[in-house]
Amino acid sequence: EEPLQQLVCEDDTLFLSCPRGYAIDILTTLYGKKDLRYCNKPGNDNSNCAVGNALDTMKFKCNSKQNCRVQASNNVFGDPCHGTRKYLEVTYECVNVEILSSVACENDRLKINCTDGYYLWIVNALYGRTNPVTCFKQGKPVLTNNCEAATAMNVLESRCDNLKECTVDASNGVFGDPCYGTYKYLEVDYLCLSRMGVDRPQIEPRLGN
Repeated sequence: EEPLQQLVCEDDTLFLSCPRGYAIDILTTLYGKKDLRYCNKPGNDNSNCAVGNALDTMKFKCNSKQNCRVQASNNVFGDPCHGTRKYLEVTYECVNVEILSSVACENDRLKINCTDGYYLWIVNALYGRTNPVTCFKQGKPVLTNNCEAATAMNVLESRCDNLKECTVDASNGVFGDPCYGTYKYLEVDYLCLSRMGVDRPQIEPRLGN
């Protein structure tokens, strides 16, 4: 199967995505300029510059995640050629992973954990509502099935990645309220990995407790 490819110009945001049950595996990364067909500006003809550690940076930010956003900027990657308009070009695969899933209804508490010697790695997180079935309760209003808090992934990553266990309240106080008046839930897909580090997957996932 052909690798997926994305290219964005400097200061734009690269968005990588895989279907549920699959995770990103970064294959190649270029931040710089190798091809004058892309992202030019007048008088800009340096076509041989690239950051040395761009692949490691992308792997650290995106590997084993279902979705990933990275800004193509010097702040993220460094500046290999000052004054040249650069681009970020990435090839990646969507690798099938044995995700574990957990759900907590609004105002309940989500707790996830891994067995000894394994560490949590958040693949995807949703706080809101994207279907009418999950956490359906009589008397709890559902005005929309299309709402997600933009903060969910950041919250779960910061609280859970590389830990043995973590607890997060499924509440507007933690995530904000993406759809006022609708009864929501927190849904988390995660892996239990055998080591902490940058270069994931190719690690045998292990089931949680």
